[in-house]
Amino acid sequence: MIDRIVLLSIPIEELKEIIGQVVDEKLKEFGSSLTNKTPPQKEFLSRKDVCQMLQINSITLWRYVRDGRLKQHRVGRRVFFLAEEVRNTLINN
Repeated sequence: MIDRIVLLSIPIEELKEIIGQVVDEKLKEFGSSLTNKTPPQKEFLSRKDVCQMLQINSITLWRYVRDGRLKQHRVGRRVFFLAEEVRNTLINN
């Protein structure tokens, strides 16, 4: 709360500069609060990447998907695997 009001005669250019500085500070605060709240990006792996990571061939990977050990995700005609799910499969099996 403001305890008292003080009226000063300030040139317009100086007032513009003060307002510009305050706006810049607030925008920086707002921008930094947005970057801290962005969700982590999911990492997608191709079939080849998963085969290399698990040291298996493509037939074994197909069996893992068929048996429900790994879940594949489709984007159009392409197939991807979530890196987190692959790591969990490594840990659990």
